Amino acid sequence: MRKLCVSALYLFAGLCATMVLPAQTPDLEFFRVGVFPATIPVKPTLTRDGTLTWSNTTTPVDYVIESTGSLWNGAWEPVTRGIASNYTHSVRVVHPSPPAGMVFIPGGQFTMGDVLGDHSNASPAHSVKVSPFFTQIHEVTIAQVAMLFQWGLTNNLIAVVGDYVQGMQGTNLYRLNRYNSEVYFLNGHFFVKAGRDSFPSPYVSWFGAVTLCNLASRIQGKEECYSLETWECDFGKNGFRLPTEAEWEFAARASLHATRFPWGDTNVITHSRANYKSSTNNVYDVSPTLGLHPDYAANKPSSSPVGTFPPNNYGLRDMCGNVWEWVWDWSARYPSEYIEDPTGPSSGRFRVFRGGSWYTTAERVTCAARYTSAGPEAMIEDVGFRMVIPFRSQ
Repeated sequence: MRKLCVSALYLFAGLCATMVLPAQTPDLEFFRVGVFPATIPVKPTLTRDGTLTWSNTTTPVDYVIESTGSLWNGAWEPVTRGIASNYTHSVRVVHPSPPAGMVFIPGGQFTMGDVLGDHSNASPAHSVKVSPFFTQIHEVTIAQVAMLFQWGLTNNLIAVVGDYVQGMQGTNLYRLNRYNSEVYFLNGHFFVKAGRDSFPSPYVSWFGAVTLCNLASRIQGKEECYSLETWECDFGKNGFRLPTEAEWEFAARASLHATRFPWGDTNVITHSRANYKSSTNNVYDVSPTLGLHPDYAANKPSSSPVGTFPPNNYGLRDMCGNVWEWVWDWSARYPSEYIEDPTGPSSGRFRVFRGGSWYTTAERVTCAARYTSAGPEAMIEDVGFRMVIPFRSQ
């Protein structure tokens, strides 16, 4: 059972703050909230379900919530930030029981886009608010794809035609039987290439990714988000779906501001941080090893097992490199105005994928980088996906 108590007030980063301390738990996590203008947040409480509530002496105020595992030698890391327009404000900062293989993303307000001058197609930078959601810790694996397709085939929801897995409307979902294929189909069954179960799944089209989301929803008794006839998404459903671009970038940045990569201690990258193709083209690529990652270069494709590299502040793996990840949105230039829970344009020619891959150089694996010229039918050896589900407060 978690007990909560409140410490004294103190200052951090020029802001007034209050800590809320969970006591007598084997895995301590401490939270503090700071507000600007520098008034004192009062009567903070943290409920068992992970909701932090405090009162403001004036409104509106900007706030930032941070956490640490130790008051003595732990680093304070941002959890979320936003604007409190009410005198009493509540934010869900943690979730006691996220779905298996997923983490809770608290939502909040952030600057989406490139503020460092790396990417012309990631501008203008603009303010976005994202609602809380759950996302997979890592990309969907080859073993998971094979399992989902097997279930779909058994239930007559997909078919195998030649070298392709197809939807019942004849849309190509997945490419089979290439020289570097990860999934094989033989005698009515899908098989994973030996030793590749825990690697991210490539060769999945955008159509395939959303179909797999629907199959996962059916298996778990959730509502299907997608119409596989119109390819529209009902964001009010509770099933699995692709993240929006805004959700993906918010999760990748993990409430860090103006950082190039998903980590906050430095704005440079090496092969110890991610699976990508190092080069001398960028001053922020300081890897002592060049080219493909030396540990995985001999693989075809040269991906790495999911979760190999350190997580970001939200506990997410491979938000930088390994394989690109499909998102929901059609490709378009960013708006300049503040927007809440954007889902992108209603139509277009190209879908977006994010995060870079084992084959891309450092400028493509930043938090702001976007690939904006791939049709939804594209099936590529370094493009996969991860799934999200919405958070529904009770």
